[in-house]
Amino acid sequence: MKIKQCIKKIAFLCLVAGLLISGILGMGVSAQKKKTVISSKKLILSVGQKKKLKVKKKNKTVKWSSGNKKVATVNSKGIVCGKKTGKTTVTAIVQMKKYVWKVTVKDVKKPAEAVTQKPVIPEPSPAVPTATATATATPIPSQTVTLSPEQEWEIGKTSGTKEAFQQYFHPDMKQYTGKKQGVPLGNFEEMTYPSEIVGAEREAYVYLPPEYDSSKKYPVLYLLHGIGCDRGQWRYMYLNEILSNMIYTGELQPVVAVIPSIVPKDGLNKDTFSAENIEAFTKFEKEFIQDLEPYVLANYGVSSKREDTGVCGLSMGGMEALRLGFAIKDHFNYIGSFSAAPTLDTGILTLDGWKTKPQTVLLCTGDADGTVGSNPQDYHEKLVENNVDHIWYLYPKGKHDEKVWKNGLVNFLKRSYK
Repeated sequence: MKIKQCIKKIAFLCLVAGLLISGILGMGVSAQKKKTVISSKKLILSVGQKKKLKVKKKNKTVKWSSGNKKVATVNSKGIVCGKKTGKTTVTAIVQMKKYVWKVTVKDVKKPAEAVTQKPVIPEPSPAVPTATATATATPIPSQTVTLSPEQEWEIGKTSGTKEAFQQYFHPDMKQYTGKKQGVPLGNFEEMTYPSEIVGAEREAYVYLPPEYDSSKKYPVLYLLHGIGCDRGQWRYMYLNEILSNMIYTGELQPVVAVIPSIVPKDGLNKDTFSAENIEAFTKFEKEFIQDLEPYVLANYGVSSKREDTGVCGLSMGGMEALRLGFAIKDHFNYIGSFSAAPTLDTGILTLDGWKTKPQTVLLCTGDADGTVGSNPQDYHEKLVENNVDHIWYLYPKGKHDEKVWKNGLVNFLKRSYK
């Protein structure tokens, strides 16, 4: 009898112990679930800017999400892209832990290339320091001069004096950059295209002229930004107003403009002259030929004819425009280069082997540009040496800034797409 009672007592104690252990374990699991770590950080972007976020969890799956995709998006690699001004959150979840970034997207009206003083990067890397210095030039009175295209061409290709600039290359920029009543603006579309060269989805802005009709074939212009920037640089220099005003006045026929982001696969590196930022430009010639241009031709109403195709750019993009324009023979009818960066192989600046010379080749720079120095003039002199007809002028007291670049764009377009 006593043995039976002992067995029952032992069984009862085991049951109680089991319940206690189960309860403790349950509490442990519950506590573990409640210990979700929330790491809150701040991230500030401009529209069009990208930044990669990292969660230090090796070989673990991270699930990314955006609280408002209209403000900012995030991909599976944690790359955040600002879409429009506003605030949202980006969340990363890994192993029951949650990391949250408070994201603010700002509208940077006048972006310019980062102020960085670095030596010129040697060949084959086409790098250049860039700056945001604001020119302090004394305003030059704007003069209205009516010339035929032939007169503009002859004077333009030999000019480099302040007098020539004042008379032929100094339009009233307010007439181009200002919003005018009754003048319809074009529309910007965000375009994403696959790039086998880069191995990633690439982004670009596409300007469509007022009353754009996809069944028509419009001339096309490719605009290239500087190093350390992206597609937003040109857009926020009043590009819509410049193109739309010139179309309205008849100075420019309706065109489609494509502004790609020439940036590394995973987004811009904070170091302006990083190997990744430089490599993006060195790859761009192949990316343009194999990926970008075919996609544009297949998805927009643009002409594939040489006489309807142009390229221009500023700083690093100015050098890249020259490289594309002359390396791909008989492809571009209009080539514009503003404050072009150094280290371009000037051996390509020739029309040897071309069947048809381009209608417009225009180079300009500020005569007080301490960033690219005399490199644009060196390119001009090489074109002279190779008997390439082109327009060349200096912006008096102009530095490495958007005042020179907007002026260059207007002068380039006034003499192109005729």
